[in-house]
Amino acid sequence: MIEMENRDVPERKEKNIADVIQRVYNKYRITQKIDEIELVKVWADIVGELIARHTCSISMKGKTLYVTFDQAPLKNEMFLQKELIIKAVNEKMGEGFLKKIFIA
Repeated sequence: MIEMENRDVPERKEKNIADVIQRVYNKYRITQKIDEIELVKVWADIVGELIARHTCSISMKGKTLYVTFDQAPLKNEMFLQKELIIKAVNEKMGEGFLKKIFIA
């Protein structure tokens, strides 16, 4: 019996759906936006309901978080607590998720 090579049929590579989704996220650079959305969802768990209610906006660029508050005293308090916020966010979202915070 003679074996014939089939060169026209590409080799099938089975992939996990999570791997495929991750590759699409990376290709279109949407991973960061998804991380930002996840952070907004858990923001109240991290800082508490009172602070979350007075948070005007949350955005990320790279590993830097930009947060604005609607009250000056709260803004000042959060400025003093930056290191604790970074630690809490990294505990919730994963180590190395956040490096800096800018508070406005």
